[in-house]
This record gives sequence, structure tokens and C-alpha cells, in this order.
Amino acid sequence: MEALQVCLIDSKALKTGLTNFLLAYNLRAGVAFLLKFVRTLLRRPKDALSFEKLLGEGNLAFRVEAVRMGLFLGGFTGLYRAVAHGLAVYATKSIRKQWHSAFAGWIAGLSLYFMDRSWHRTLALYMSARMAQLAYNFAKARGYWHFWGSDWAYGDSLLFIISSAQVMYAYVMRPETLPPSYYKFIVRQGPIAETMLQAVRDNCRDKPINLPAVMDYISTNGGEEAIKATKAYLSTDMPKLVPSRALHPYTSSKLLHTFNAFKGTARQIFPVYLTLALIPSVVLRFKNFVREPTGVVARSVKSAIRSTAFLAVFCSGYQGIICLQRSLLEARGMKDHKLWYYFAGIISSLSILIERKSRRSELALYAFPRAADSLYMILYDHRLAFRVPQGEVLLFCCAMSAVMWSYENDETYLSPLVVKLLDRFLPRHGLRRSAVRSEGSESLGSADDADFDGEDTDGTSSVMSSRHDMPRDRSVLSLNGSYTMAP
Repeated sequence: MEALQVCLIDSKALKTGLTNFLLAYNLRAGVAFLLKFVRTLLRRPKDALSFEKLLGEGNLAFRVEAVRMGLFLGGFTGLYRAVAHGLAVYATKSIRKQWHSAFAGWIAGLSLYFMDRSWHRTLALYMSARMAQLAYNFAKARGYWHFWGSDWAYGDSLLFIISSAQVMYAYVMRPETLPPSYYKFIVRQGPIAETMLQAVRDNCRDKPINLPAVMDYISTNGGEEAIKATKAYLSTDMPKLVPSRALHPYTSSKLLHTFNAFKGTARQIFPVYLTLALIPSVVLRFKNFVREPTGVVARSVKSAIRSTAFLAVFCSGYQGIICLQRSLLEARGMKDHKLWYYFAGIISSLSILIERKSRRSELALYAFPRAADSLYMILYDHRLAFRVPQGEVLLFCCAMSAVMWSYENDETYLSPLVVKLLDRFLPRHGLRRSAVRSEGSESLGSADDADFDGEDTDGTSSVMSSRHDMPRDRSVLSLNGSYTMAP
């Protein structure tokens, strides 16, 4: 009888792992293909029907990452099911049944090793934010403690604003505290060149700027007129500040520069958001798509437009605030200061209010881990923190242990999005769980019951879209994955 149980456990775990391997691979490949198709359709419509242009060898860079993602998701779900069911059969009575899921989640978390090391920190930080959300809901539901401000209607927006301010400060002043691919994506999409960003950093730290490189950039992009306009401020390699015109030498109009940042962001990021909104809707809820294709596509387009507006306002707002700051300092002959870039991040992040309420907490939980990681690295540089070997994997395993315990025993502590994703990839195996969200277990800025239709589920779709898929033109400034911000 035990041998039969073992065979059933192994077969179910293997089936779960293989099914999710194929699903994750197809999701990743689908995102890459659709993003390429939409971008080609917008730029070169004639090439949109060319298989060579869309699926040529040079456009299949996602394959290795798709396999890694399939192994990660398939490995996690298969291993979790095997361990959880194995404990149910063989564990002694001294191990309480409700802890089987926690142990299985920890072991399954080791599947993170299937992902490239560049993903370890991102996934560990994202899931640690989910674990923190779970812990807060657990404590609040039992009346252990209550965080001031968590009942605010805009608590999620506040968390996003604070997190984004830290990320934007790091973008300008401490780029080494951001993941390299994440920072490169921001710089590549942003209207400010790396040469000028470095000049601003050196200037705020009272270091000599690379004046020849700065002047060469201004001359190349603005010509003699721009050189004359900035010469009074850049007569020495220790200026009081890098003038606004040096940041956008192609035009003397700060308003035009801000508008161009908005337009560039919208043009480049809309295909990304449309892809990330549509693919999960089609793949994860295919029956709903077949039943109502027009409605699904319409909701995806609407969601993409709204998200594009949010990000475009964020990016152009940040540029506009920096231009305004430059005007004030230039008029008063004052020196630049690094805290201006944190302040600009706070103001521009108010664009989160454009997004749907149900998405604000997801964006906040997407931005928060990156901000926390950046702050941690700054503290580490000042010897106020320490490192743990394989810390990212250990953190991920602990987070998944907590998440799976809650999923199997009381899902009310998790956000609806996490529960929906787990239900899709890992059908519950029958442990007792509560099905109704208790009144006191709402999270800090908790999300509404988000649907996949038209939703950019940042935790998944940002992973499904690799850095290889992101736009390459240096014309927008974004935070995600998200966030995509590309958030």
C-alpha cells in the first residue's frame, strides 16, 4: 500500500512539474514574441508578417531564460508537491500537519538555483515583501500590533512614493546599489545620458567633473548654440551645478524637454504594457479569452493605456521637477545638492494615483524591495549592515515557506493576486484552509480582488519579460519591472 502511495505521489509531482515547466516556457516565449510583433507592427508594419524578422535566430535570445524559468517554476511546484505529500504519508505525529507546507515550501524554494544569479536578488526581494505583507496581516488579525497609517485609503500609494523616491535617488547618486541590468535599462530609456548623470554625481560630491566629456556631449547634441548657453556655468570642472541646458542640449525649452520625455515614454512603454496585460489574460485564463475575446483585448488595451499614462507622467514629471530645480538654483546662484533627487522622486511618484486602486499595492510591493535593497547596500557601504553567504536563496526559501504555510492553512493573510497565481500553478491538495477574508486582515494598502483580465500582474509578468525584451531607444525614464516601473 505504501509503495502505491509513493508511486502516486511521484506521478502527481512529476505531472505538476512538467505541466508548469511547459506553461512557464510558453508564457516567457509568448511575451517575447508578442512584444516583438507589437513593436515591429508600430515601427515597420511591412515586417510584421515576416517570420524571419520575428523568429529569426537573432530574435530568439529568450530561449535560455525560458528554459530556466520553466525549470524554476516546474521544479518549485513539483518539488513542493512531492515533499508535502511525502510528509503527509511518512511524517510522524510529532510534526504537526499544518507545518508540512512550511517545510515543503522551504525545500521547494531551492529551485531558485535554476534561475540565473542575476534573478536571485530580484525574486528573493519580491517574495520577502510578500512575506512581510503576510506577517503584518497575521499580526493585525490577531491584534498583536497595528501599524500607524495602514488604514489610510492611500497607504499603498505612500509606500510606493517612499520606495520610488529611494530608487530615483539611487538612479542619480548611487547606481551601484541597483541591479546592473535594472540601472542600464533606466539609463538606456531615460533622456539623460550617462555622461551627464556622472557629472551630476561628481558635482554633488564636490569632485571635479569630466569637463571635456561634458562639453563634447553638449556640442554633439546641441551644437555651438548650446555651448554658448552653458559656457558661463561650465567654465571650470568644479561648477556650482550642471545647468539644465547641459542635460537637454538639443533644446533650450524645458517644457519641450518635459513633453518629449512624456512622448518618448508613452511610445516605448505602451507595447510592453500591452504585452504584459494581454499575455497573462490569454494564457492563464484561456477559456475566458475564448468566450469573450473582444472584452479581454479591450480590457487589456485600457489597462495598458492607463499604465502607460502613469509611467509617462512619472518620467516626464521627474524631468520637469529637475528642470524647475535647475531654474531656481541658477537664478539664485546656489549649489546643487543630492537630496533634490530624492525630493523629485517623491513628487513625481504621485502619478501612482493615475493607476487603478487594485494595482497600487502591487506596484508598491514591486518597488519596495528594490528600495530596501538599495538602502541596505548604502548601509553596508557605511558598515552599518552585513552580508550573509547565499543570503538571497535563504531569504527566498524562508519567504516561500511562509507563503506556502499561509496558502495551505489560511489564505486570508495573502493578497488575492498571490492566491490566484498559486491556484493556477499549484492546485491545493486538501489541507484545511479558511476561504473568507477576515475583516482585520487587510494589508497595508491591500489590493482589491485583481483579475488577470487587463492586469499587468507585476510579480509574474515582469519576470516573464526579460531585460532583453525591453525597449532600447534612450527616450524614456522608467523604474518594474517593474517594474517595468517598468515600476
